Amino acid sequence: MKAVTYAAVTAMMSFVFCAGCDTLNSLGLRKPTASLSGLKFQDITLDSATLLFDVEVDNPYAVALPLLNMDYGLTSNSNPLLSGAADVQTTIPANGKKMVSLPAKINTLDLINAFKDFRPGSAIPYEAVVGLSVDAPALGKLRLPISQKGQLSVPAIPDLQKVDWQKLLQKAVPQ
Repeated sequence: MKAVTYAAVTAMMSFVFCAGCDTLNSLGLRKPTASLSGLKFQDITLDSATLLFDVEVDNPYAVALPLLNMDYGLTSNSNPLLSGAADVQTTIPANGKKMVSLPAKINTLDLINAFKDFRPGSAIPYEAVVGLSVDAPALGKLRLPISQKGQLSVPAIPDLQKVDWQKLLQKAVPQ
């Protein structure tokens, strides 16, 4: 009798671990979802800029959901502007939603090259593609894809008059 019970439990667990999302949805089991609610520049310096992806993640599970990392891409009129990955270690509460600001650090020279055809302050059309990696209970690692179109304001180049050149040079030349 133990062998039959063990086989039944093993078969059920295999089904839960191996079933696709469509099968789980048809059984009434929801998967986590995410939506991009904002995209903006923050902390622009001479050597880098931070692009913040504001993402709302919905966790339908009765346990907390670990958010592992993200990948991102940004295009304008089908021209690639930026892409990369960021390590994001946070947790989405059980049966809840959480707004997560995901920072993508960009080298200022790369940023200037990406936006060289646009004037500071102008709004450009963009399409952002973001993938969030989560460690879902019973499903394992999942990638939640997000795609959104919108307008992004091109940041101004930092004012060179306000740069602490001595501090910048000390940082660039190791002691």
